[in-house]
Amino acid sequence: MKKLMVAVCASLFVIGIGSTTFAGMLDQAVEATEKANSMATSAKETADSTEEKAIEAKDASTTESGSMMDQAKETAKETVNEKIDSLGK
Repeated sequence: MKKLMVAVCASLFVIGIGSTTFAGMLDQAVEATEKANSMATSAKETADSTEEKAIEAKDASTTESGSMMDQAKETAKETVNEKIDSLGK
């Protein structure tokens, strides 16, 4: 009976140490997961802001190219009118 009680106490001690170690590993896993989630959130925010900047740059370039096209058309019209006037004289 004494041997049985020693065996039970020893196994409970080993199980207690194992549980503590396992709990520590779970805590580390939870911390690593939280860190990965925060890094992913940060990366997503950076990607979103980069996407917004790209859209703004595209809009600005479209507006700029549109006004440049208008200027080119006006210049071409003026040049054609001047040629026509010079040929008519």
